[in-house]
Amino acid sequence: MNFLRVIGNVCGALDLARVRYALIGGFAMALRGVQRSTVDLDFILMLEDLDVADAIFRKAGYERVFRNENVSHYQSSDLELGRLYILHAFRGPTLSMLDRADRIAVDEGVALPVVQVEDIIGLKVQAGVNDPRRRDRDWSDIRQIVENCAESRQSIDWEILGDYLALFDLDDELEKMRIWYGSID
Repeated sequence: MNFLRVIGNVCGALDLARVRYALIGGFAMALRGVQRSTVDLDFILMLEDLDVADAIFRKAGYERVFRNENVSHYQSSDLELGRLYILHAFRGPTLSMLDRADRIAVDEGVALPVVQVEDIIGLKVQAGVNDPRRRDRDWSDIRQIVENCAESRQSIDWEILGDYLALFDLDDELEKMRIWYGSID
C-alpha cells in the first residue's frame, strides 16, 4: 500500500467534503509512537457521513466488499491502494473518540485526525473480546502503547480506560496497565 498516495487522495477528499473521521488501527498506533507493520488503513467515520465517504472511496478506486451496521470494508485491485476498514461512529463511545481526535503531521503540509491512545486501547480491548484469536496480539499492542506513553512521559486518562474495560467486564486489567505504565524508569 502506498500510504502517502492513499492519504493524499482519500483523506484530502474526506477533508474537503467535511467528513468527520479519524485514523484508528496500526497506522494510528504508529502516529502515536508505537511502530507496527500494517498493510491497510483503518478509520472511524460518522455514520451520517458514510454515503459521502462511500462516493469518495469509489472515486479513489475502491469497491465496498462488506457493510453492516457497525463496519464497512473497501478494497482495490490496485495493490498500491490496499484496503480500507471503516468503523461507523454512531454510539456514545465512538462519537467520543471522534470528539477527542486531534491532527498529527504525517508529511509536510499533511496532518490527519488520529484518535487518542486511550481510544486505540479501547478498540484493541474490544477486538480481543470479539475475536479471541486476536487477544494475545491485541494485548501485546496494548502493553506497547502503555509502555510507550510511560517512556515518552505522556499521561494516560485512566478513567477513560476504566470505562472501556468495564464495558467488557475487564475492570481488573486496569491495574495491570497501571503497573506497565509505572514499571518504566
